[in-house]
Amino acid sequence: MILTLFFIFSISIVSADNFNSTDIADDSNADSIHESFQKLLINSNNLSHDKKSVSKDFDFFGLFDFGHEKKYGYWVWAKDMNNVDFDKLSKNGVNVVFLNSFAFTEYGQREVLDWIHEAREHDIEVHVWMQIFNTGNWISPLKNGTPDTRYFNYKIEEARYYAGLDEVSGIQIDYIRFEGNAYRYNNSTEAINMFVKNFSDEMRKINPDLTLSATVMPETDNDEYFYGQDIKTICKYVDVIVPMMYKGNYNENSSWIENTTRWFVDNSGDAEVWCGLQTYDSDYNVTALSADELIKDKDLCFKGGADGVFYFKWGMNNDLESRKIN
Repeated sequence: MILTLFFIFSISIVSADNFNSTDIADDSNADSIHESFQKLLINSNNLSHDKKSVSKDFDFFGLFDFGHEKKYGYWVWAKDMNNVDFDKLSKNGVNVVFLNSFAFTEYGQREVLDWIHEAREHDIEVHVWMQIFNTGNWISPLKNGTPDTRYFNYKIEEARYYAGLDEVSGIQIDYIRFEGNAYRYNNSTEAINMFVKNFSDEMRKINPDLTLSATVMPETDNDEYFYGQDIKTICKYVDVIVPMMYKGNYNENSSWIENTTRWFVDNSGDAEVWCGLQTYDSDYNVTALSADELIKDKDLCFKGGADGVFYFKWGMNNDLESRKIN
């Protein structure tokens, strides 16, 4: 019987968080975000949303592991949203984009949802990219020495709004860290772990099919000391770890990318690893890197075991954006 089922089955197959604020949307106004967001919450009640569900049926085909699709994409700033050419992206192999959440306050819900729908028509997933502890200025995860749960809940409530929208495929959380001084504070790591866990728990309630990804610094064992990022714990609560392999910022060469990727693959549990690459020399020199070099670096990420590669950011490297990356 099993052999018969397998035979039938077989013949049926045809087959940016940076050191500084360079990844903050320069069209954002942090002081007005709360007011604008509250308006969005009110307006969102006027739109109906299809709720996704998880099938409880036995998945026979899930018994067979035929590999999974590699992910290729870009971070997209809010101000660049309407300049993105989905035809071009799709033809060049892009299948995911991280859209900065400020797009909702810049353009309004209806326009962003139309943009997301257009992306989906080109087989491109859209993940809403949220900046957590830096939205223009650094925000401490601690208040009076303990995790600032009031601020945590504020950002989680914002994310609940995105998670309930039609065709949003994921939430990408950036700046889930201290500025580089976590070692000065008691409970710094506990605060970051608490936020990620609480965030994940609430997103799973809204839509268990969402892909949750967390941007982290690429300093491996030093991430916890400087940034409060305990990779081995964070990976338990998200689907994807996104280390920022910004070699120019660290004055490193391409081989560093492969070795660092392998460390994250080995230390991220069941979470996938999607590498983040700079499309320019460094935060101190924004000269665009050659497409050949960036494609080579992408290949080194995969050689190190990555499941995806994302470039920061769309609109900064015309040479790369004109090349096929998949």
